[in-house]
Amino acid sequence: MRLTILGSGQDGALPQAASSDPLDEAAREGSIPERTGPSLLVEEDNQALLCDVSPDFRVQWWNRRSLPDAVALTHAHVGHYAGLVHFGKEVAASDATRLFTTESMYSFLASNAPWSALIDDGRLVATSESIWAGNEIELIPVPHRGEFSDTVAISIGRRALWLPDIDSWETWPSAVEVVAGHAVAFLDATFWSPDEIPGRSIKDFPHPLVRETISKFAGVGTRVVLTHLNHTNPLCDPSSAENRFVHEAGFEVAFDGMTIEL
Repeated sequence: MRLTILGSGQDGALPQAASSDPLDEAAREGSIPERTGPSLLVEEDNQALLCDVSPDFRVQWWNRRSLPDAVALTHAHVGHYAGLVHFGKEVAASDATRLFTTESMYSFLASNAPWSALIDDGRLVATSESIWAGNEIELIPVPHRGEFSDTVAISIGRRALWLPDIDSWETWPSAVEVVAGHAVAFLDATFWSPDEIPGRSIKDFPHPLVRETISKFAGVGTRVVLTHLNHTNPLCDPSSAENRFVHEAGFEVAFDGMTIEL
């Protein structure tokens, strides 16, 4: 199994539109890498599964000649499904793409244009099966803001875990057990500090802080890769002291194009 991080940024990516924050300016100047929206590509037996379809899908998929065989969606926050516009008849000539998602996420897509056209035209087909390329696809409920749908982590054959969004580890009692049950886990690292966004409270869009994640999963034996970095997160700078702290703690920071073989 090959795992490729197509996008390691939060929904708005880096540099974020209309932002003049220092990290955004550094990315524009080329002194730190750009990051596209959250997405994980899983490849096995010549099949491709895309976990979340970010608004940056066209850029992430630029060197491929066909759409993925299957898509799995975590939830209905815009950075995780908006790239599906590139699956429509206005853009792509393709066969149907299998869809793994929850009933509430499917209902959101089916009830709202233009996403409903993908379903009506048979371009996105929900599957009642749970097997992809010989791996069980398990959608594991996690607590996260549910304005439009519920939220899940995606387990691929109990080998890889994709979990880019969660409110907190404390509100998910099985967190350590689930993460420890996988060889590699890509976990929410949206914020380093609660003070990253002046004038706004992190309580309005909760995520576990990076130090909390390190404390929670230190010693579990799973390869933990931190992803979904907000454009304000100092981990966006590979040379930062925060990055060194993470690596010295035995964790990794995702980057666009990062590949892991299982």
